[in-house]
Order: sequence, then C-alpha cells, then structure tokens
Amino acid sequence: MEKYAPYSELKAFHHIDRINGILKNERVAPIYIRIKPTNVCNQRCYYCGYADDQLYDGRKVDKRESIPWEILEHAIQELAEMGVKAVTFSGGGEPLCYQYIEKALELVRKYGIDYSMITNGQALKGTVVNQLKDAKWVRISFDSCMPQTYEAIRGVQTYREVVRNIEHFAQVKENCTIGINCVVTKQNADQVYEVCRIAKEIGADNIKLSPILVKGRESTYHSAIRERVSEQILLAKEQLETDRFTIVDKYTSDLSFEEDFQKPYHRCVIQEIFAVIAADSKVYRCHQRAYTKPGELGDLSHQSFKEIWYSGDTIKNVCEFDPYTECPFRCAFDERNMLLNQFVMMDKEHINFI
Repeated sequence: MEKYAPYSELKAFHHIDRINGILKNERVAPIYIRIKPTNVCNQRCYYCGYADDQLYDGRKVDKRESIPWEILEHAIQELAEMGVKAVTFSGGGEPLCYQYIEKALELVRKYGIDYSMITNGQALKGTVVNQLKDAKWVRISFDSCMPQTYEAIRGVQTYREVVRNIEHFAQVKENCTIGINCVVTKQNADQVYEVCRIAKEIGADNIKLSPILVKGRESTYHSAIRERVSEQILLAKEQLETDRFTIVDKYTSDLSFEEDFQKPYHRCVIQEIFAVIAADSKVYRCHQRAYTKPGELGDLSHQSFKEIWYSGDTIKNVCEFDPYTECPFRCAFDERNMLLNQFVMMDKEHINFI
C-alpha cells in the first residue's frame, strides 16, 4: 500500500531539476523553506525542543524574539526569485503570535509559493483564517482527548477553545488539508484511539502519531507504553480510516526505538535543498539544528538569503558537514536522507539494468 502522500518520504524525487543538479555537484536552489517567524508562544508544552534548552545540546532560544518584518519581507522576495516551491510557517514559538503573520501569508500567496502552517490552533480564528483556508495544509498540534491531560501537557486551559477553532476551520477551509499532530507521551498513551476518533469527528483529514523524543532515551521511555499505544493505533486504523480520513503511524516503527541508533549515512542531502529561517534572523541547515552554532549558515541581518545560500563559506560548510558525527540523534529527515543517499551514491555503471 502506498504511503499517504502528504507524509511520503519520496516527494523530493519529483523535483528532477534539483536532483539532477545535485548529481552534477551543483549548488541548487532550495525546494522548501521552514520559516520560524517568532519564538513567542501562547502555550507551554513541557516537551518543546525550543522551550527547553536542554533537549538539544547547545540550543539557545530567546523566547521573546521575532524576525523584523523588513528582513522577512526581503527574504520571501528572494525565495520567490530563486524558485523556492514551498514554505511552512512554524515554531520556534507559535507562528500565529507573529505580529506580521498575515502580511507574510499575503506575500507568499502573491508570489505563488505553496504555503502551510504548523500551529497549536489556539489563535486559529479571526481574519487569519481567510489567509489559511487556501493553504496547502495546516497542521494542528493536539495531544489529548481530555482537558486535564491537555493542560498537563500544554500548560494552558484552552482545550475546548482549540477544538472549536479546528471545527470552524474545517467548515470554512477550501482546498486546505487539515492535519493533527499528536505527540505520544506517557500522559496520553491510553488516549491514542480517542484522540484519533476526535480528530476525525472535528473535521481533520489526517492525524499523525509520533513518539516524544527524550534526548537519546526514547527506547527506554517508550518501552512501558509502546505495546498498548501500537494496539490502539492498529484498532483506530481498522475502525476509523476512510477515504477522507487517514491515520499516519510514525510511532510504531520509529527509528528512535532502536537501541544505539546511528545514522547509516555521512551526507545530509536534505540541507542541500532545504533550510530554516528563524526568529533570530539567522539561516540554519535544518529545524533540529536551528538555534545552534553547528546549524548556523548565516545571518539575514548582515547578508541576504541568496548571498548566504550561494556563498563559498556556506557551500564549504555544507560539503564538510557530516551528520554521522554532528547529529548523533534521531532526525526527522533520516528516512529521506537514507533514500537520497542511496540514490546519489548509486553505482551508475549498472543503472540501465532495472
């Protein structure tokens, strides 16, 4: 059975021009950019990798910081000139807390760039809904079927408000796919089936279930809950999935559950077609390395995005970066990087013998 397309690991292979450029050792323009416009957030999720400086070594986040509009405006203009295909607004903090988020959405629409958002849904109301109803997708972080658990995880008493916002957005959205992100923890491990049921009931098109990352202790942490969580996911897929509602299981076989997980590759191909623009006005190689010195590629306060991307220093940095040693943790791009490495490193002498 084919993987649900919005979460397929194979999407990069549809961008043949960029892949061919990589095969020729060219510095190609990025396909996709993640924009973290602000570190300000209206929730306090205890597992947030941007709220907890200890979750990723060396990450320092100023929780009051937002990217100045003139810097973001110019960066978006350059992304359009370079042929960037898509951007996602996410955190850092909560993108809907960014003062200029509607202007930013208007600008990417004007330039014909596909756009999406990852939000906690608490501010998913008012005029911004009109900007987002035509987005390619909006994904809401939603971890519980009970207000008490929601508050314990997210530090706010806004469960019912968020449910109402999702229901309303589902009614008014046009071509936008609504997804739910559910991070599985010990607090919500017995609610997984019900979260899936509620997601379907309030109008989501899909729900993605992923394990909480616990800084190298994922296998130990999840050992007590993994079996019953996987059983609930299987039952939910059997009873709740339809042609209009999909459950994406990123939990049951996640690579982080492997003891002593190590990356089987030394080249991060993703960083050659992707980057992050963060609230501190800096450009980073990926979102898991955002706000860390090893992830930094340049500063938009001093250079334009195009100057940073094509600079000799950046190209040298990207070429010399070894994810095997620099990123000894589970990465969201591991599966895609493994596929891209297999393709790029393939023996070209035998490619015709399919």
